[in-house]
Amino acid sequence: MTAAVCVQNVHKVYNNAHVVNDLSLMIEPGESFGLLGPNGAGKSTTIRMLTTLTKPSEGHLVVAGHDVQQNPIDVRRQIGVV
Repeated sequence: MTAAVCVQNVHKVYNNAHVVNDLSLMIEPGESFGLLGPNGAGKSTTIRMLTTLTKPSEGHLVVAGHDVQQNPIDVRRQIGVV
């Protein structure tokens, strides 16, 4: 079975500031998952990358079997964000 979300070695850098540094995670279908952390930990940036609103500086993200960078429209068709 394919993971619902797969994140491998993702980095995001804004103006030489490392906002997300080497994030890797896998969320299986039906699994509940939460992002917890202090202000500035990269939670919102991670969600923005997963929802195709921001490109990672480095790494690979797959949502619902679709590569976030190569198939952003397919990702958007599969997700809902509140």
